[in-house]
Amino acid sequence: MEITNTRGMSQFADGGIVATKPYISSANYINKMGDYCSGCHYDKARKTGERACPFNALYWNFLAEKKEFFKDNPRMAMMLNLLKKKDPKELGELRERAREIIATPDNF
Repeated sequence: MEITNTRGMSQFADGGIVATKPYISSANYINKMGDYCSGCHYDKARKTGERACPFNALYWNFLAEKKEFFKDNPRMAMMLNLLKKKDPKELGELRERAREIIATPDNF
């Protein structure tokens, strides 16, 4: 049962049945939770641009894609509010970068 729960939470593969909130994160959280970012080619603080950490674009893209799904989830309210405040140009750049990452994951 544990593997089912863990997979459901980590992949949000069950559509939110096991966990009410997906376990997704930007580079900021990944960096806080360990030393995963030390020595990395990408800049964890950058959200856009050539050396921006791919996790940042993937994070905001996921929220933008799933905002309707999460709109009534109180645990996601703060992040959806931040998404709403994002500059449309920056969000567009983040989403385009995420599409590139998803289309060619071996390049990142």
